[in-house]
Amino acid sequence: MSLFEPKSIAIVGASAIEGKVGHDILKNLIEEKFAGDIYPINPKHEEILGKKSYKSVKDIEGEVELAVIVVPAMIVPIVLNECAEKSISNIVIISAGFGEVGTKEGKALEEEIEKIATEKNLNVIGPNCLGILRPSHNMNASFAVHLPPEGSVALISQSGAMAVAVMDASEELGIGYSQIASIGNKTVMNESDLLKIAGEDEKTTVIGFYLESITNGREFLQTCLEVGATKKIVILKSGVSQHGSEAAASHTGALAGTDASIDALCAQSGAVRAHDMEEFVDLLEALSTSPALPSPNIAIITNAGGPGILATDAAEKAKLEMPHLSKKIEDELQSALPPAASTSNPIDVVGDADLARYEAALKAVGEDPGIDGVAILLTPQVMTPVKDIANLIIEWQKKHTTMPVVTSFMGDEHVHEAKLTIQKAGIPSFETPERAIAALGALRVPHHEAHSTNVQTDTKRAKSANALLGDYTGLIPEDAVQKLFELYNIPLPAQKVATTEEEAVAIATEIGYPVIAKISSPHILHKTDIGAVRAHLLTEEDVRTAWKEIHSNVNTHHPEADIRGILIQKYLEAGKEFIVGSTRDAAFGHLVMAGLGGIYTELLNDTAFRIAPIDKEESYRLLQDLISWDLLLGMRGGKQLDIEHVATLLETVSQLVTECPQIKDIDLNPVFVHETHVIVADAKVVIG
Repeated sequence: MSLFEPKSIAIVGASAIEGKVGHDILKNLIEEKFAGDIYPINPKHEEILGKKSYKSVKDIEGEVELAVIVVPAMIVPIVLNECAEKSISNIVIISAGFGEVGTKEGKALEEEIEKIATEKNLNVIGPNCLGILRPSHNMNASFAVHLPPEGSVALISQSGAMAVAVMDASEELGIGYSQIASIGNKTVMNESDLLKIAGEDEKTTVIGFYLESITNGREFLQTCLEVGATKKIVILKSGVSQHGSEAAASHTGALAGTDASIDALCAQSGAVRAHDMEEFVDLLEALSTSPALPSPNIAIITNAGGPGILATDAAEKAKLEMPHLSKKIEDELQSALPPAASTSNPIDVVGDADLARYEAALKAVGEDPGIDGVAILLTPQVMTPVKDIANLIIEWQKKHTTMPVVTSFMGDEHVHEAKLTIQKAGIPSFETPERAIAALGALRVPHHEAHSTNVQTDTKRAKSANALLGDYTGLIPEDAVQKLFELYNIPLPAQKVATTEEEAVAIATEIGYPVIAKISSPHILHKTDIGAVRAHLLTEEDVRTAWKEIHSNVNTHHPEADIRGILIQKYLEAGKEFIVGSTRDAAFGHLVMAGLGGIYTELLNDTAFRIAPIDKEESYRLLQDLISWDLLLGMRGGKQLDIEHVATLLETVSQLVTECPQIKDIDLNPVFVHETHVIVADAKVVIG
């Protein structure tokens, strides 16, 4: 822990000139009253800010536990070697001018840093970062303006500016910090390394990440699983759009992950995802100040119908339940409120509510065993004693310490003081009902324990599959797909590729009518769009006609395409159409996907992802994330579909891409799902 609790710090590149980063870091350490020894390093000065200056870290007589480097990029490797000679193992490189500038020279310097750190066993944060802070240790080894309040949040940010912004936004919210680390280019220590350190810190209960890239997705997932067992993790990931990804790459010199991979990471690890900075700060506030929500059952108390409806909508989105109060408690509450009030959930104490009505509502919620969390909304009417209600909430929460409470005092001038009072008491308060409910939802104890998936590899099968795939690149032919899927028991209809019209007729006769005819070409992915599919062919004449029509349409739309033949496939009885597939992510490796299939895949975008490998249990949870889960269950009187075999198919695809990592993409669409079985109607496998 000497990285965040050093007894001595050297600032290599300390400056006597105000406004220089080396000056500001030294000044911060002195003014924040860092208790340990401080050693400025600058060969041009004998003294800086009252501290003796040294030419090199090697000239310091005492032990140095942390070096903060603020010299030009070209000099950094020299300084690193000197730190190693001095046995300084913990190092923060503030200096910029490395991989993030996009030059060969910058990249080479970064590689040299990595090499030195590996050879000398150095713990290096950065380069191109803000620095690190430890409020409990009075350590501001950064150029942030000042130390934030002490608390239980560990903030790990790839961007120094974002770290400063989050700390500043926290000032009035009651958020305190155990440690802050700006990690910059992550040349040596990455997000997983800092997560492990935060996970071992007794002062930390919540860990918040702002990330632009993820160095090793699988390592990060595993670390989140381990640390998330005892700590709450919040992740804000930028660079998930195409343009955002490009911006992230230019800023940090690293590739950004995809939006789907972050959703999968959070779903599998139990981490909570923030989609913007506002939500990120909201989650840090709620998770660091409130107890967990043991069940989805909450109550909403409001003095206005509109905010109550907005909160109710938000509760459904957050998968929270709003049960009625027990009959006895509802009757008692009804007698305490005017006839115009509503004692159902949400509890509407009406616009002219006084302190007594809020008190009665809170008493009812606190006594009802079916309520485990509460959101309290308020709009400032003339007759509303805002400050008194704020104090009432604080006193009530002291008596109900295990029940999470969130508030939304809506407005500005007339509620500002009351909101500050609430927040100082450790109760989260939000600008809108939607934000309050979203935060309350984040406090929900997961309905399942996150678990590390250990899927056994079938070595014999993997060897056969890899031999089959051989030297294929791009879209592999249908006959290879069929042989591959036979190895993994993935259900395909009977099918063969015909290279002549006569062969097509013979195959159709062999398979048995009715059949489907599809063009076989690595260059034509959307066959239906150009008329390269003919379905429900009943006779030899139908097959011959289809052969001619398909070739004619292909010649019209894709005359340059490589044509392997026409696939003759047994016609299938259509079921509910789903898609199952896999794609390779730059940071996380293979992702497994399921969703609503056929023409609805892109239209409705009802998909969910997991990071492979996954087991049957995780496959079920993936399916439950779909909007179309209700379709699988049998909605509107329909019978339940064969969920078991859909989950098995997901698990199998996960095994396939794990055992054959050269597979870039798998697309099984549509997968016909029936009540008793599933079958893959169309399949694409891409190598690359």
